[in-house]
Amino acid sequence: MAVSRMVVRGAGIAIGVAALLGACVPSGPNESEEPEIVTAGEVSPLSPGASAAAPDRASAPTTSNARPDAQPSADGTGEPAPEPSPFALACPTYDDGLDWSSVAIEGHRFGPVCVGMTFEEAGDRVPGHAIAGRTECPWVAPVTGDGPLEIVAVTSPVEPDGPIRFFRLVYRGDLATASPHDLPSTREGVAPGSPRADVADAYPTAKEITQDDPARGVRQQVVAEQPGSHHYVFDIVDGVVAELTWGTGLSSGIAGELCAL
Repeated sequence: MAVSRMVVRGAGIAIGVAALLGACVPSGPNESEEPEIVTAGEVSPLSPGASAAAPDRASAPTTSNARPDAQPSADGTGEPAPEPSPFALACPTYDDGLDWSSVAIEGHRFGPVCVGMTFEEAGDRVPGHAIAGRTECPWVAPVTGDGPLEIVAVTSPVEPDGPIRFFRLVYRGDLATASPHDLPSTREGVAPGSPRADVADAYPTAKEITQDDPARGVRQQVVAEQPGSHHYVFDIVDGVVAELTWGTGLSSGIAGELCAL
């Protein structure tokens, strides 16, 4: 499965997929201010040539000195102009025309449903498809309809009606026989069924984690940092991507069943 494939695979995706028209600018929860929901095992670079992951912004040293190349600001203080917030990530609008050249998955969204939205807000973005928490765990809401492709959005057990924190994709059919159009991919072309080597090529600075999952046993995961403190977590089973989780609060991977978080 080539890393270069970048089209949406979504004929069976109930919400459709949007052309990138940039309508909302949600602010996802700040990972440094919320408790980690995961446990992590040993962490090591994914490949010998991989560089270390970016340092945590919260622990980065600060200084009051302006950059040497800073230009005078409008108020004449000489301080550099503020940079755009890393959380200012565009959220595309819904498009029932299904643009096959667009991308279904980015670190902060699935189609027009974005981290930072409530389930109600997410449902308003997708005409004809209600997005609501499950009865047994109201912080988990299916985003896709019936079928082997299952994508859920997850808020928090302590605030089910709060903002979406991350998404999880599981394909419950046979990956070996699945149509590429049934498997949404990231912008870099990684989807369920992609070989682990494709993940390494697409995300050379990713980390490999051995997750001692109390619910499902030892899991091998690859964690790739994305803009705005978002992360992809690729579950690797038998050398291929079996599950994909993405959003905030995932810097150390993820463990446990979603309904038991």
